Amino acid sequence: MPPILNNMKLWIKNGLGWGIWMFIAMTFVWPLIEGEIITLKLVIVKFIFWMLAGLIFGYIMTKFQKQRKP
Repeated sequence: MPPILNNMKLWIKNGLGWGIWMFIAMTFVWPLIEGEIITLKLVIVKFIFWMLAGLIFGYIMTKFQKQRKP
């Protein structure tokens, strides 16, 4: 597999992994701790938000790591 595609898959994988973890923590765990109500609408909105945030996070971290390498 070409290195460019491999890098692209890596940042997507890392970003979505981070996004899924944040989605679970901020959609289910934190509201349970705070005693808030969890609705389907809230779950859908937060899922979209955290997946997009995860992709952005993965992309930025990959670019940041490339800059740090000599």
